[in-house]
Amino acid sequence: MRIDDLATLHAANILRLNDQTKRFGFTKHIGSERALKRALRQTSLQDQRTVLELYRAAKVPLPNGASHTLTVPSAYGPAAFVTQNSRPALSVSFGGVSRVPYTNKPDGGIGLGLSFGNAFDTLGVSIGVSLNDLSDLGNTDRMSFGFALSRYLTDGLSVAIGGENLFVQKTDGQSSFYAVASLAFDADSSSMPFDGVLTFGAGTGRFAEKTPRDIAQGHGVNGTTLFGALAIELNDHTNLIADWNGRNLTVGAAFRIPRTGVSLRFGVRDLTGNSGDGPRLTGSIGFTLARF
Repeated sequence: MRIDDLATLHAANILRLNDQTKRFGFTKHIGSERALKRALRQTSLQDQRTVLELYRAAKVPLPNGASHTLTVPSAYGPAAFVTQNSRPALSVSFGGVSRVPYTNKPDGGIGLGLSFGNAFDTLGVSIGVSLNDLSDLGNTDRMSFGFALSRYLTDGLSVAIGGENLFVQKTDGQSSFYAVASLAFDADSSSMPFDGVLTFGAGTGRFAEKTPRDIAQGHGVNGTTLFGALAIELNDHTNLIADWNGRNLTVGAAFRIPRTGVSLRFGVRDLTGNSGDGPRLTGSIGFTLARF
């Protein structure tokens, strides 16, 4: 940032020099990204993005590196600060359950994903292809596609739209579309006693409808359409999570191994009698293959 820019921000009462530390800091009336944006609009500063990102990095709650959902989509997508490298990322993930509902058979899948863009500035884009049954690897009818478009708004809030399990021919999953919002918060700036992320959304398909077997077993026809999750951040790499996917409740945890591209999730799903035939284990591991 140039000396002239600092002078402009000082004159606009956005930055003040701390007499003790001899460093500039944001003034007390800049209490949110929205307040900062309003103040910046009254200045002639050309490089407003740098100031916004300085504030966002220092003052705004943002999610840690671990996943903050288990069985529902998140509204956070690819995003990077000016000083970070926002190259596209290619990743792979493996996941499964201890048994399929109403059977004793385990099931699993593998997915390949590509993410690019920058949700801070324009859009974060994630696209992926999945094979939904590892026991039938050669069956292309079990392949499906998914996408998500995310946009960071302000003060820890991000929104997204997406679709999953699309174009599949033969699987026990359902093609689904959704809209979702995620809000990061911390104990210092909210009434919550912990740092975390709250996610809330609505969707079609698996979020709104029961499976044919659920219907046959008397669990009703409709899901709640609404879904959500609450993640409690224990540290920069670990979250405790509870989520509702429109049919049932899942609780568990997520980890991201520091200084690696490896992330893990595990939990127990179907904890209510709203669907399925009792609790079952779920888990996944994912890692970044390449950035380019």
